[in-house]
Amino acid sequence: MIYSERNLYPGINIHLNSILQNDPGTSIWQSFHAEYIVRLRETMDINLPRGYFTLSETSLQIGEFDAGTGLETRARTTPDVTIYRNPTITGQTDLMIAEETSSPTLVLPLPETLKEEETLTGLIIYQAGEGSFLGRPITRIELLSPANKPGGTHYEQYILKRLQTLKSGLRLVEIDYLHQTAPIIYKLPRYPKGKDSFPYMIIVTDPRPTFEEGKTAIYAIHVDQALPILDIPLAGADVVRIRFGDVYNRTFESSRFFLSVVDYATDPVHMDTYSKPDQERIKNRLSEIRAKQIP
Repeated sequence: MIYSERNLYPGINIHLNSILQNDPGTSIWQSFHAEYIVRLRETMDINLPRGYFTLSETSLQIGEFDAGTGLETRARTTPDVTIYRNPTITGQTDLMIAEETSSPTLVLPLPETLKEEETLTGLIIYQAGEGSFLGRPITRIELLSPANKPGGTHYEQYILKRLQTLKSGLRLVEIDYLHQTAPIIYKLPRYPKGKDSFPYMIIVTDPRPTFEEGKTAIYAIHVDQALPILDIPLAGADVVRIRFGDVYNRTFESSRFFLSVVDYATDPVHMDTYSKPDQERIKNRLSEIRAKQIP
């Protein structure tokens, strides 16, 4: 048996990720999801520009508080963490240092990321909440669950929620660490057999200046690759820089349970769900770990 108090993979921990996707009761995934959201919220609180703050709820959303009107406009979706902003306070944090961020693997026009039937116009009525301290949502972030992906029990509801989010003008960030299910964007090839497919991705969609002119940036992540550093769009030109590798490793290393179920002396479950080249990359990494070449 080989255990470690840290993640011995450069990015996604293959052992843990395979366990998360093959838990018949989904309770392990739910635990990971909850822990990940907490670490992500903590990271955002540190890195957000002045005037923004977060609140934990049941899904992840970023909002802006209008101190002049006190108005709140909320989409028909439920956030994990909400970030609010007082527009009278401006300026970036001191942590926005000269640091290279990741470049997208692929950039698509926003409408091309939706199926044809998803672009049908619907009628949604919103009501501003006068006197509320919670402001207008700006960016929404989702850690995709198996139920949200194609074939999942909540897929249709998620697709509707996704369209509502983008139509309302919110920026949308979708974190997809689930290689065993098809991509949420139907035009992307399914891993592992699709040409130019990849197991993990982070999708950043910005419907500005208009929905029709918006862009979707896709950041591919491979089994032997570190998670990216991204500037997530907020209101105006504001961004929050997220080191996704730090968030993932803090989630993994903060849980005694996650550490205890990862035995590097054994192969990950369902290795056949990875492409042949990726299986070789995983085996090479494990050989280094087992030879104690990685401390």
